[in-house]
Amino acid sequence: MSKRTRARWSASAALLAALAGGAAALAPAAQAAPAPGGASVQSAERSTSVVFANSTGRQLLRTGSGLDHGCWSRDGLPPDAIAKTVSASWSSESCGFATGTQGHVTYNIAGTAKDVTIRWNNPYAGSNSYSCEAPEGYECSRSGGGGNNATVNFALTAKSTARLSALSQAGALAVTPVRSVRVTVVNQSGALLARTGAGLDHGIWSGDNLPPSVMNNGAVARWQSESDGFATGTEGSAEYQMSGGGKVVFRWDNPFSGGNSYDCQVPAGHSCARAGGGGKNADVVFTVN
Repeated sequence: MSKRTRARWSASAALLAALAGGAAALAPAAQAAPAPGGASVQSAERSTSVVFANSTGRQLLRTGSGLDHGCWSRDGLPPDAIAKTVSASWSSESCGFATGTQGHVTYNIAGTAKDVTIRWNNPYAGSNSYSCEAPEGYECSRSGGGGNNATVNFALTAKSTARLSALSQAGALAVTPVRSVRVTVVNQSGALLARTGAGLDHGIWSGDNLPPSVMNNGAVARWQSESDGFATGTEGSAEYQMSGGGKVVFRWDNPFSGGNSYDCQVPAGHSCARAGGGGKNADVVFTVN
C-alpha cells in the first residue's frame, strides 16, 4: 500500500470516528426528550361528580343506572346500596373529542315500591341540567352542579308525614333489630384482600357498617347487617380477591326462625377459622390465615 493510500485510509477512519462520536453525543439528548403532552395527565373535558345524601330512615338499593354519553370515571361507579343516613358518590366523564357526559341512577327505597331517580347532563356545548325524581312522601333537594367539571349535591329526605309514619313504625319495634349479625374479619393471610362484591339476600346494612373495599394484611375489619321488618332475618355475603390469586368469600345467615349458619371460603394454602355467631343479635369472627 502506497503512502498516499495509507493517508487516505487514515483520513477516512478519522472522519468516521468523528461522526460516530457526534451521534453518540446526540443520542442521549434525543432519548431524554419527552413525548409531546406526556408531562401531565389531562382531565376530562366534561365531568360530573354526584354526591347523594340518603337522609331517610331506609336503605336505598340500586335498581338501574346508565350513561347516554361518556364513561364512568375510574372508581366512580354508583354503589349497589346506600345505608340510611349515609352519603354516597359516583362520577362520569366525557371520553372522546368534543363530547360531554349524561346519565342516570335509580334507587329503590327498601321496604317500599317507591323509587328515586337522579339524572345529570353536562354537555360539551350548552348548560348543565339535573333532576331528581322523588316519590310521594319524599323530597329531593339539589345544590351546585356548575362548570365543565361539575360537582352536584342531592339530598333525599322524608316529608313530615312520611317521617312521622316511619318513626311510629320504628317505635312499635324493639330498639335493637329482631335479628342482626356483626361480622369481624382478622386478615392474617399475608396478602391484601380487595372487595369484588357484597350483597344481602335478606335485611339491610346497619348504618354505614359496610364491608370495606380493602383489607391489608394484619388488619381487622367489621361490618353488620340486620333484619328490616316484622318477623324477618338477615342474610348476606362479601367477596374479596386475594393479591397473588384466589378469592375469599364470607357468608352469614341469621333467620327469624331456625339456627344461624356461616361459611368462609378461602383459596388453597390458606385456612379460615370461625368463632362465635350464636344468638338473635350475633357476633361472628373469621380469621383468615
